[in-house]
This record gives sequence, structure tokens and C-alpha cells, in this order.
Amino acid sequence: MYTQRITRLRAPLVEGRLGSKTRDWPNAAEHTFPQLVAVQPATSRESTTEPRDQVITGWRVFSPAGVDLDVLASDRIRLENGVVCEVIGEVGRWPHPIRRGAVHHVEFDLQRVTG
Repeated sequence: MYTQRITRLRAPLVEGRLGSKTRDWPNAAEHTFPQLVAVQPATSRESTTEPRDQVITGWRVFSPAGVDLDVLASDRIRLENGVVCEVIGEVGRWPHPIRRGAVHHVEFDLQRVTG
């Protein structure tokens, strides 16, 4: 089940136009996790409204028991096949049922929009 290696992309915040903060994705720091994870298909939908057709594909990532991955909602993830996705929503860190304060495993959703 845990057969894929993922790479986290974390972009620094930089000052954009008019003083707003934006992510500098061309200068994102990369970190490939040594632990293997499970990446499962979650959703796929198509939008054919003007001005263009879009395909929105989603996956759910699970870490093995005892593995807490340093992933934030603002990160992007590169899958083993080279596809880069956005982390969608908050990262779920499930509490360990026995060890107080420890993380049992991590789950989070990814999304890629094409078109």
C-alpha cells in the first residue's frame, strides 16, 4: 500500500504588487520524504463552461503508522510520476491511540487542475 515517494515544494512568501504577499513558486524549496506513502485516487471532474474546458483531479495521501510528514496547506506536492499538485485544505494529523501527544499517521488531499 505504501509504495510512492513524494516531494514537498514549499515556496517562500514575497512581497507582490501593491504590497500583497504571494508565493514565489519558481524558488520553492524541495524536500523528498524518505518514507513511502500511499497515494489514492479520490475525485475527478470536468468543467466544460466557457472560456475553456478544465479537468480537476484529486488524490488522498496517507502516511504509514508512526510517520508525521511536514506538510502544510500552503505546500505543493510532486508525485513520483512528476505531476505537481496543490495541497487542498488542512493536513489531518491523527492522534496516536496509545502514546499521548504523538501522531499516528497523516492524511491530506491533493488537487491538480488542467485546461
